[in-house]
Amino acid sequence: MRWAPGEGYFWRPAPQADGFSLKDRDVTVDVVIIGTGPGGAAVAKVLADSGVSVLLLEEGPPEERFRKNQGAVMRHHMQEGGAMVATGSTFMPIAAGRGVGGGTLINSAIAWRCPDAVLDSWTEKLDDRRYAADNMRPVYDELWEYLGIWDTLPEIAGENSHMLVRGAKALGYDGGYLARYTPRCVGCGTCFYGCATGGKASTNHNFLVEAATNGARIQADTKVKDFLMSGARVVGVVGQMFHPDTREPGGRVTVRAGKVVVACGGIGTPRLLASSSLDLGPAVGQGLHVHPGNAVFGYCKQEVNWWQGATQGAYFHPPGLPGVLPHTSSLPPEVALLSMAPLGIGAADALAMIPHLAGCLVMISDHSNGSVGAWPDGRANLSYTFLPEDIDRIKAGMVHTARAMLLGGAEWLFCAVSGVGKVSTAEELEARLATRTIQDFTLYASHPMSSCRMGKDPATSVIRPDGRAHAVEGVYLVDSSIFPTSLGVNPSITTMAMATLIGRGIAQVG
Repeated sequence: MRWAPGEGYFWRPAPQADGFSLKDRDVTVDVVIIGTGPGGAAVAKVLADSGVSVLLLEEGPPEERFRKNQGAVMRHHMQEGGAMVATGSTFMPIAAGRGVGGGTLINSAIAWRCPDAVLDSWTEKLDDRRYAADNMRPVYDELWEYLGIWDTLPEIAGENSHMLVRGAKALGYDGGYLARYTPRCVGCGTCFYGCATGGKASTNHNFLVEAATNGARIQADTKVKDFLMSGARVVGVVGQMFHPDTREPGGRVTVRAGKVVVACGGIGTPRLLASSSLDLGPAVGQGLHVHPGNAVFGYCKQEVNWWQGATQGAYFHPPGLPGVLPHTSSLPPEVALLSMAPLGIGAADALAMIPHLAGCLVMISDHSNGSVGAWPDGRANLSYTFLPEDIDRIKAGMVHTARAMLLGGAEWLFCAVSGVGKVSTAEELEARLATRTIQDFTLYASHPMSSCRMGKDPATSVIRPDGRAHAVEGVYLVDSSIFPTSLGVNPSITTMAMATLIGRGIAQVG
């Protein structure tokens, strides 16, 4: 089944947003929301639907700047130009999006419900049932309908995904094609650059459209600098507009509001709080979780052209490895070429091989954690310490992935781990990985979360279960930073669901 206009989901052209100006702005609203990604957009829709006057502030540009070019995407649609790196155990890049639509502009739109076991553990930690599995289920159902979420169709999945599905099925592993909020997807493989076809249900095509229809306004190109206080209550924010190309400073933005909602993401929210004068307690920026991982690549006789088809279209669950999630990922040819550098293959031979390569990411729900602070210039100061058990879980996931890829059609494999080289069997990969340390891995990390977590104790958490800060009145948090623990699955849908519930609570309080 392919979703079509009028078949249940909501998709409209992106709303008008104000951009850079040299003129100062001074605005008074009921609620100001910082961030337009999955959390900020979802809460904006709920509040605007309830008749609340809303202004959303967004650091990134007012419109999608799609270019099939990694450098352009990093400059315009990634926080800090895509250059955020966590140090500690090793060097680990962490990506986060920006622009009207936030991270949904440049993600692959994978839709996972938070596992019931995780939600039940939150219920126990919070001593509060509002996020229990049975309470979240109807909210997830609403989002599935609203966003047009459906399993990736085989005809647009691409050969890279077909390979993994074949291999996982041959092994008897639980898996298949990924559910994604891409109701108009044509399988062009460019999700990480933005959506060229309008196939993705990023928040600028649904939540923000409805919010704007009901009176919400959006001010882009604006970086919030600090909070306005009246006694122990937050009553607004101050920010600065910046030109999206030259970074020239523009007008000052002052917003006075009855409530302030911070929705800048797992890195952006603690970075803002750490660089501002607002003190929300000792837990700000602590306990950062991410989904770290590595990749396994395979060479096939047939052409795969892994940059064609759904960006991330298939997955499987390795048996006996909870929290380990291998899934396919498309890469542009230039990145594929770089991945082959450790093999010592000449450029001409490598170029000829690229159409025959397949790739699969191995992501884990970490037991490790880190922290987020801010340098004096406002950039994120990220630290992350790996536990040995997490590297062991990545290795185990890579071995299972090797088995699936070989049965799916790969002739030999390599990975982004120094000293491993070319292997022909999963057992050979396992033996070579056994002697590799964390410093040998080229790691990536996605989905920063839990850095301003929700909880009962102000000493170990930043907000209450209803989204309100412990330390002061008037401020709420509604992004992935509030998760009490790591999810183990892509977080955007759970962020939307929790923001929806928190937004309904704000609307009821008035």
